[in-house]
Amino acid sequence: MKVLRSSAPIRIVRPSSALNVSRKLATAVSITPPSYLSLPPPGPPRPLLPGPPVVTSLGTEYNENLFRYTSGRWLYNESQQMAQRYIKFDVAALHRVIASVCASPVVSMEKKEGLFNKTLMVTLANGKKVAARIKNPIAGPDHLTTSSEVATMDFVRNNLGIPVPEILAWSSHAANNGVGAEYIIMESAQGVQLSTVWRTMDSRQKKNVVNSLVALEQNMLNAKFAQYGSLYYRDDIPESKRAPRLYAHGSRRFGSEEKFCIGPIAHRNFYEDERATMDLDRGPWSSPEDYLRSLALREEAWISRFAKPNIHDDPFRNVSGPQLKEEHLRCLEQYRSIIPALVPTTRKVLASNLWHSDLNPGNIFVSDDDERRVVSIIDWQGCWAGPAYLQMTSPSFLACDGAGLSSGLDFPKLPPEYDIMSQDTKAIMREEHKAQMLHKLYEIKQLYPYRISDREARTMPVRAAGRTWKDGILPLRLALLDIFSRWAELSRSDEPCPLRFTREEVEELKRQRDRYVDWHDFLDDMRTTFGMRLYGWVSPHEYPSKRALLEGTRSRLPVALTSQLEEILPQDWWPFRDTVPSAPEVRM
Repeated sequence: MKVLRSSAPIRIVRPSSALNVSRKLATAVSITPPSYLSLPPPGPPRPLLPGPPVVTSLGTEYNENLFRYTSGRWLYNESQQMAQRYIKFDVAALHRVIASVCASPVVSMEKKEGLFNKTLMVTLANGKKVAARIKNPIAGPDHLTTSSEVATMDFVRNNLGIPVPEILAWSSHAANNGVGAEYIIMESAQGVQLSTVWRTMDSRQKKNVVNSLVALEQNMLNAKFAQYGSLYYRDDIPESKRAPRLYAHGSRRFGSEEKFCIGPIAHRNFYEDERATMDLDRGPWSSPEDYLRSLALREEAWISRFAKPNIHDDPFRNVSGPQLKEEHLRCLEQYRSIIPALVPTTRKVLASNLWHSDLNPGNIFVSDDDERRVVSIIDWQGCWAGPAYLQMTSPSFLACDGAGLSSGLDFPKLPPEYDIMSQDTKAIMREEHKAQMLHKLYEIKQLYPYRISDREARTMPVRAAGRTWKDGILPLRLALLDIFSRWAELSRSDEPCPLRFTREEVEELKRQRDRYVDWHDFLDDMRTTFGMRLYGWVSPHEYPSKRALLEGTRSRLPVALTSQLEEILPQDWWPFRDTVPSAPEVRM
């Protein structure tokens, strides 16, 4: 146990504009550079309905409901999803650790769980409350995930002034800590969770949230690190895996250089499946090019040794055709050849900055008064110091329909026909306009100073390269075609583009893109119709009825439709099916 003493977290759409691409091997081919939406997150969203609280009274040493995931069920691949979130630990030992640190025995524990961790809200005999986080197997690599999260929270709290809960005790070594699981014991977050009050807040209060969040994030942007990677205590990382210095040359120092270091990235994408045991380049990286290259090399190594055709953890992201290793390896090699053109030239956007990538309203706490300013931010797991232009995105609670958003510094306006709309329609338009105004406020204050030219063209290949076997090769191939068409604007030199596309290849890619969009529109409609989320997640009380509905639906589909789908996807077109080997059973 370590005790801290305080010091002074792909979709393709049809294009809407045309562009002429002319190259020696693909002359006079009129195509549209594809536009892209963000890739799907690595798991289902946090449940809308919380799972039933599980209370463990003092003296209980075993409670299966504490160990397994109880906030949802999966309609397919459930055994795998449950196994990834099952962690058995010694409840009594955890009680003893908490009692020792807090100088008061445990009275009760209430479980609240996300996708990657279990948080136990602990009530002590003296009336105080603390939180105990238990890491699930799916969260990331042993030791590195927890040790990096703890160091990051310590650094941003005590060196950058970010309001995060104080850590009271932690252990990243499950095998010898007595509890049998990695854990972090911390203060309860101050304030009220934004998700519980956002809908009732007025425009002034919501603006306060945005402005106070921007101010806190500016503190993080002020700290520029020497290399890219995760943040650790120096003693937790071997010297051979530490960056030689903490801060970038010429940048502002925030102290504690003898305490912290940049080390290997702890993000779960570098450790999924067999990758955890492979000898991969996980950083730290001294240049953005090195980081971008490592994504392809990681996937090339894994695909060469372990990839199995048409094995997906979510069949809704399956592709309409066989997965060929050779095609993936060839495209990843092509991606590596154009990396220099993907990296912007502005030093500011290349800075290595810590960034919280999962600012959903469940991770933000605001003051319990009329001001509603941000007073605590939780869940720093997976946060790392990366290139600013790849890190910085809008918080999810500010997401809105981008159709009416103007570019640049112009704020959105109500539509010209607003005055002749019905009152109900006007009310809807006003709410949409308010959401767009908040999004634009954040964009102008935080993102606009870090804008880069051709942002989607530069970042889409990076997102796609690390996920080709999950999302299919088409997103990366279309991204490469986009780079090919924009080479003159993106290239730093007069060197010719290393990519080549024939007229026939471009036309075939367009056909594949249209089929891809049609197929995923169909799958999205099915998922919406059956009321499920990514990976087939449904709430526990809905599971029996959803399962019965699915089993009856397939048998009632028209034969003509099923025959057509079987021709397109002969391996099995029905998306509600198990697609990965069964994991050890976890009792539901």
